[in-house]
Amino acid sequence: MAAIAFPKHAKTLNLSTNHTYSYILIPPRTPTKPTILFLHGFPSSSYDWRHQVSFFAATGHGVLVPDLLGYGGTSKPSSATEYRAKGMAAEIIEILDHEGMLDGVHAVSHDMGSILLSRLVNYFPDRLLSATFLVVSYSKPGERFDLEAVNDMTKHLLGKEKFGYIGFFVGDCAGRLLDEYSDSFFTLFYPKDPNIWNDHMGPYGAMEAWLRADRRAELAPYITEEERSVHQQIMIGYHTSALNWYKVLAENFNLQDELEAGLSVKIPCPTLMVLPPALAGQFAESPTESSEIADDLTIKSVSTPGHWVQIEARDEVNSMLLDFFERVDSGVLVGASTA
Repeated sequence: MAAIAFPKHAKTLNLSTNHTYSYILIPPRTPTKPTILFLHGFPSSSYDWRHQVSFFAATGHGVLVPDLLGYGGTSKPSSATEYRAKGMAAEIIEILDHEGMLDGVHAVSHDMGSILLSRLVNYFPDRLLSATFLVVSYSKPGERFDLEAVNDMTKHLLGKEKFGYIGFFVGDCAGRLLDEYSDSFFTLFYPKDPNIWNDHMGPYGAMEAWLRADRRAELAPYITEEERSVHQQIMIGYHTSALNWYKVLAENFNLQDELEAGLSVKIPCPTLMVLPPALAGQFAESPTESSEIADDLTIKSVSTPGHWVQIEARDEVNSMLLDFFERVDSGVLVGASTA
């Protein structure tokens, strides 16, 4: 939540959609430094980018970090249809317009925020200087998401479903259970051993069983007690609204908008994907797929296998981002590459 982490830089804006957005805004120290837009995932808020805000403000860049719809100090509509990506992308653009950011921003996303960034580059390609996806890669427009088919495939390949938790998240009781067993949920989502997700998140029914038993995992060492407390203060009582993002995904509420718009699949701006080693390796083995995403695509492998790279591997990620932004700002085009 913007007002908690950086109160001196917290703002709110009432949009034409009647939604109110809370966000962190630190203007660039010099006109030559562009602004970086950070888009968080679930279960998060602008607070998840605290290490990037401090780092890039110190380099002289501008920083804009909204609490996305359903989170933090931003509006939390109950209807899932209000969380369609087309509308949320337009709301981000309205914030950029209000703040006078008409010449483009560098955009960085993580987790579910990567779905929103994917549609930002599709619907508003002229507003981004670059696009960076952390852990969760770019999603092409106009493709139907079939949760059952995806889980069947991962069970066939891996012996277990990988996305069974999404089925739980879209159920009627999910938000209430996440609030009721918030400490159990927090330790599962921020564990010392990220492999715990293979048994207690991916398989069908595993997450609900974990919560109802009020199980606890050993907490990741990169999370302080203060950070845990702030995160819980932001999220407890509000998981239900945030889970609407998953309902939109599972019910394919974005599909008709994307088909009607005839969106281009290829990202027109320089693109960086910072991925776990295994996923980065898959891209390296599929150069054709990479070329279909963007002409200027860089794949970087982060050293940690965990999900929360912007927190756990903050220095490594910040360095990758800074190097990428400086290359883009210098006008150097390197083409598709993997490192």
